Amino acid sequence: MRKHLPLMTLIVVVVMVIGYLGFTSLTKKKTQPTVRDKIPPAQIAGDDSSAGTPSKSGDMEKKVSPQAIEQASVPNADTKSGELIVWGEIKAVDVDKWVLTIDQQMDDNSVKINPNVPVNKNAIIRNKKEVISLAQVKPGDSVGIIVTKTRQARAVLVNY
Repeated sequence: MRKHLPLMTLIVVVVMVIGYLGFTSLTKKKTQPTVRDKIPPAQIAGDDSSAGTPSKSGDMEKKVSPQAIEQASVPNADTKSGELIVWGEIKAVDVDKWVLTIDQQMDDNSVKINPNVPVNKNAIIRNKKEVISLAQVKPGDSVGIIVTKTRQARAVLVNY
């Protein structure tokens, strides 16, 4: 009996520790883990549902007028008329010729297009908050482009 005493003591201590940890995990108040780097959902077609929500600093974001939202809304791509949605990264911007050079992100459903995409003069170019000009688009920006069947961009969503 004496030679088994240390082993029995160890077993009793381990059982007590496991029991204590199990009990405290059952009685501890459960909280949701915090998400520090939450990615906002993609907003296409002028969805400004996040406007007016408190930012991390606690103050309100700049409100967008309903007229500005209506003017900046991007109609969905009409695939029946041959429009495509192309995703990629801007490699170069030629403001004078209205051309974006992109590195297209491909998947199984993508249609390969020419990397030099001409931008229609009436195209809507916007980021999450506002309508921007072509000159504000920079190399390295992630873009979603709605391309017409003539392969011209009619909408460019920058860092959406």
